Amino acid sequence: MNVARQNDGHMPARSRVIAALACTFFVLTLCAFSCSKEQTGEVTVTINGKGYHPSNITVAEGTLVTWVNNDTQPHTATAIGAFDSGPISPGGGRWTWTAAVPGTYQYKSLMNPGGMTGEITIVVNGPTSP
Repeated sequence: MNVARQNDGHMPARSRVIAALACTFFVLTLCAFSCSKEQTGEVTVTINGKGYHPSNITVAEGTLVTWVNNDTQPHTATAIGAFDSGPISPGGGRWTWTAAVPGTYQYKSLMNPGGMTGEITIVVNGPTSP
């Protein structure tokens, strides 16, 4: 980009404004493509007596998924052969897992297997959504 310079080596005021606007446009454009309503990097799933919330999520490889048990009873987040939290303590207990292998996994609480189920889909280089 050719920018007119004054004799003292400084950029004229008009050129500085244009350069600032161009930088702002670049940053906003970058955010439009990389920032979205979907979360990336970390997702929290809460547990209460009615189930997991959200119950179905899609995450990118490497996303940290944290289950927080807000129920009065212990629960697990278990996808047989993929992950198993073990008992997550009631009253705010947490378990964090890194999503590593792409695929779709149904999981459940082994302490309440009939009514508490969820699904996590792990994608390669994709967005994360709760």
